[in-house]
Order: sequence, then structure tokens, then C-alpha cells
Amino acid sequence: MTTPHTRPAHGALGYLQLPARDVAESAAFYAAVLGWRTDPRSAGFEAPGLIGQWIVDPALAPGGPLPWFVVESLYDALRAVEAHGGTVRRAPWTDGGERRLAEVDDPAGNRLGLVAALRTARPQTLLAVQDVESSSAFYQELLGLVSDHGGPEYERLLADGELVLQLHRADVGHHHGPVTADPQAPVGNGVLVWFGEVSDFDGVVAKAAALGAPVVRAPHRNPPEGGGNGPAHREIWLSDPDGYTVVVASADGEAWQPA
Repeated sequence: MTTPHTRPAHGALGYLQLPARDVAESAAFYAAVLGWRTDPRSAGFEAPGLIGQWIVDPALAPGGPLPWFVVESLYDALRAVEAHGGTVRRAPWTDGGERRLAEVDDPAGNRLGLVAALRTARPQTLLAVQDVESSSAFYQELLGLVSDHGGPEYERLLADGELVLQLHRADVGHHHGPVTADPQAPVGNGVLVWFGEVSDFDGVVAKAAALGAPVVRAPHRNPPEGGGNGPAHREIWLSDPDGYTVVVASADGEAWQPA
């Protein structure tokens, strides 16, 4: 690896050698699970504050110290572990009410610890829809959301890697039963599907027009002119393919009015 590095502080872990059965396999594993930059040709890797190399040596048996690595999403990390030749050793557990821990093995049998901070509750809206794939395409085009599942019965849509919307076919029960008592009943009365902090509000308005989305309330400032500066953003209210009212708002303060 040729990228220059800051010299580690005294006592910091600055270089790491890891046993490997297959360098390419281990490189793919650590790139997927921890986001390391890897160079299989030189058997090298770069991690935050750390550089190192994989060693293919049958005399090196797995064991020794157990390094713990911080991950943003434990679920995503564990999926990546199993998809790239690793093994989840046992079910994750909570430590001190502050973090979730899991122990895994990499493809060469080296044991690693994964740490994810616990987060407070946050909305992960699920909409019952008639056509999952059509609704998914609508939200992907309108807002730039990214599919994390796909298929005709269920969809997960991400913004900046975080789950913000789930779509479920109204007449499919899966293991939990139907998500709505009457799949044909009107939807969304009293519920608004709200997407805020949109950076390109004018672009969303143009995409809504191109999609032919019915406009419930045309673009407007909230609050109206002369009403102050809270939240001082713009909104457009639309209907999605199933009739849910969708509100898209620019970033708070985007429509600030100087005194």
C-alpha cells in the first residue's frame, strides 16, 4: 500500500498481520464487513488508523488477541460476514444497555468482535400497496431512494444507507398475517408520508411532474409569506400510486426570509 499514513500515537495499534488461507477471500471479507481498502496483490489493507497485511502461513493457527471493530449497522455487518465466507459464532448480545456485540470468524478462522452502538427508536414507515414494484419505482425515481430488497411482495428503500420506507403488498400475509384488514379500503386518511431535508426540492417537483403524480398541494412555503422563519422550508404534497399523501420538504431554513 502506498498511501501515506499519520504516525500512530505511542501504544496505538499501528500495524496488523492477520493469518489467511486465501488472501483474495480475506480481502473481500474485510472490504464488505468493515469497509477496509484492500490490495490482494500485495496482501495489504488499510483501515481507519491502521495498516496491515495478510500472511499465508500454515504454521499460524487462529487465536490470540480478539480485536473489536466498530460497525454502523450490526445487521448489515453480520449479513456481509456470512456472504463473504465468515461465520457468526453466536447470537449478538447487549452490553451495558449501550451497545450490541457479536463475535464472528473471518474466512481463515480468525475471531473478531463487532460493536454497534444502540440507537433510539426512529420511524421506518411501512405502506400497504397494491403493486410493490411499481410503488418502489415511483419512490426511487421521485426521491432517489435505493432498493435494499426488491420483488413483488416486499421492498425496503434506503436513503444514504438508512431504511426510510417499507412497501408491502396489501393482500400478502407472509408469516405475520395481512398488514391491512381490508386491502381494498381507502388508504392514508389522516396519515402523511413525509420526506424532509430534501436537497434538490426543485428537482423533486420536476420529477413529480414527469411521473404524473397528482398534486394535492402545489409547491409552497411553510410558513406562508410573512409568517416567520419556522421551519422556513418549501413543501409539495402529492399522491403516490396507491393514493397515499406524500409530502416532500426542502431543508429547514432553505426558504429563510431576512428581517
